[in-house]
Amino acid sequence: MEKRNKIIYWIVTGLLIVLMLISISLYILKHEMVSKTFTHLGFPTFLIYPLALAKLLGLIAILSKKSALLKEWAYAGFSSTF
Repeated sequence: MEKRNKIIYWIVTGLLIVLMLISISLYILKHEMVSKTFTHLGFPTFLIYPLALAKLLGLIAILSKKSALLKEWAYAGFSSTF
């Protein structure tokens, strides 16, 4: 991979990580607001904490170099979240 492509990849990945960390922190720290939003959208509120955990595990999967398949599934999960 070219140096330019690596730089672009890490910038975009860094922005994704920051966005997901903000989302996780909102799920935990502003639970009341998030649960109102979930209710308004028609989602059950018991999904808030498991979804925050899934996002955290997805970030770990993206940053680790253990399995390319796991990384692809993490990206797929994030794209469905967006």
